[in-house]
Amino acid sequence: MPKALIVDDSGASRALLKGILVQQGFTVCEAQDGESGLRTLLAEWPIDLVLLDWHMEPMNGPAFLRELRDDPRTVGVPVIVITAEASRSAVVDAATIGVQGYIIKPFDRQLVARRIAALGLTASDPS
Repeated sequence: MPKALIVDDSGASRALLKGILVQQGFTVCEAQDGESGLRTLLAEWPIDLVLLDWHMEPMNGPAFLRELRDDPRTVGVPVIVITAEASRSAVVDAATIGVQGYIIKPFDRQLVARRIAALGLTASDPS
């Protein structure tokens, strides 16, 4: 069974995303910021997917991504950013750091499910 980590400071977003992931057959871990996300990622290793918010304190999404990509153990973990940050510069930054998707909140559950399924991590039907 694949394992996913949700890193988001919004409990409501984490709950919605967890429901989508569980429906697709994932075991789910959660963290409310980048710092706790990195600790959880390593404690729960291996992690097959990270769903990441952009704006969190004390460590935001971009800082989390840089740490993830700088560590040889976690460099290849797929990341989908799911955030209210819709600026072109944030999308470009995320692509430069290396994400597999960028979804703007409020998100459509079916879109999130399709993006996850497109990574080939689940056998579930995203429709």
